[in-house]
Amino acid sequence: MNDLWIGACPNEADYVFLLPNRPALPSPVDISFLEKPDVSLLIELNGNHWRKIFTIMAKLAAPTYDSWKVFRDKELLNKVGIAFSLDQLGDYRGLIFIVGNTFRDELPVVDSAQEVGDVHTSFVCLPYIWCPYLDYRQFPNILIEALREYILEKKC
Repeated sequence: MNDLWIGACPNEADYVFLLPNRPALPSPVDISFLEKPDVSLLIELNGNHWRKIFTIMAKLAAPTYDSWKVFRDKELLNKVGIAFSLDQLGDYRGLIFIVGNTFRDELPVVDSAQEVGDVHTSFVCLPYIWCPYLDYRQFPNILIEALREYILEKKC
């Protein structure tokens, strides 16, 4: 499980989220689940904590902001990859969300990063986005919307 990757593979992912903690997986884990993971099953196994994680990911990655719930439930893990160590990022060239502070010693925020947000902030130096842990206390909707707007503006 050291190389656990969930969701879209690097050559297909629109975004990759580098997370410091892994979810509980169905037991026994079969390869078909890892190839096509089920958001609802992961939420059922891991509770509200992972529902919030998937919801924030969906709000950032959905094609339109108002479609985030359907996107979370149906498409999220087809469009988003989730890694749990820096060495998994390899040659991925899309947007990479460095979540929380766990990886900041290995991949610190660069001086040229743009700060996004007011009270709660993220730092962006594409392709990297250093953001708070995916929990509403640290990553409220106002920051999600500001970061989403910034990302969409820079992708055009």
